[in-house]
Amino acid sequence: MTNSFNPLMDINTSFSDYLVARTRSFQDHVVGGVLDYAFDADFAMRQKIGGFSGWSRLYKTITGNDIPNKFKRFFQSSDSASSMKYAKAYEAAKKCSERLQISIPVVLVRKAGEIPEISSLSGDGIEPCIIMTADVAEEFTHDELCFLIGCECGRLQNRHCAFNYAFTYPGISRGDITQSSAESTKNNIRELNYSLNKWLLAGDITADRAGIICLDSPDKFAEIFASVRKKGIPDSMGNPNPNIDLEEITTHYEALHVTPVRDLKISPQCSSDERRLVAGMEFIGCEILYIWRPDLEKPQSHVGNKQALEIRCDIIADTDGSYGS
Repeated sequence: MTNSFNPLMDINTSFSDYLVARTRSFQDHVVGGVLDYAFDADFAMRQKIGGFSGWSRLYKTITGNDIPNKFKRFFQSSDSASSMKYAKAYEAAKKCSERLQISIPVVLVRKAGEIPEISSLSGDGIEPCIIMTADVAEEFTHDELCFLIGCECGRLQNRHCAFNYAFTYPGISRGDITQSSAESTKNNIRELNYSLNKWLLAGDITADRAGIICLDSPDKFAEIFASVRKKGIPDSMGNPNPNIDLEEITTHYEALHVTPVRDLKISPQCSSDERRLVAGMEFIGCEILYIWRPDLEKPQSHVGNKQALEIRCDIIADTDGSYGS
């Protein structure tokens, strides 16, 4: 009998090895209680907000009552995406959950409204879920869905939901970010409102990083970001921005990217979307992306570390400055 090689002998049949592989989670990426890809300013701002008098009570109300009730309403009036219905959205959610190492969230698709929408919910007693309008699920491309769903998975993973939901409460409104509103009064609601608005861009940058991790080709981030805006997805303030000038922003980024930190400056006139795009492009050159996505080929140019990224993004987002004032 001829002694031939049997390729089946190379298959690992160890149950313990299988169990280890299947139970790996994003906890491997948690450093000091924070995910390694998350923007440091996002966590710092949420810590500051958590210290406001009354926030703890508001947080419990939002996560224990408001969000679960909202989830029930959406669940009753929406369809669940699956491999059989809204399959493109479901497959994108599946890919995003694998790349971010989380359980696949419930994906609810509701009737399309005047504008395309996508958001996420997480609270006591409910499965983390992503809610989108049918036009997003049916008409957006695979890349666009991976980015948008990846962003929402990032919001779930970084516990953004209660902070976003706080804007539904009286006295807290998106876009009210004038410095004077926080300094001219000791009113706790005004200070909370100011801090939440300052947090929005930092939270968006974290979410964008999650979306970038989920893209098949992260270098297409800027193109996909502009595309979803053109199709009607509004920014975090609810404003449309369909005419992003990618050529101008890319030129701006290329100049900033080679500028030393000590000389790095961003015009106060830059919009939040411009800042998000530049910050996202910076993340594509960071080692953290390639830790999450070892399947990607690293760029030929130097790959920066997380510390350098955060210093640059602090300046880009103007986390400690007067952006928006």
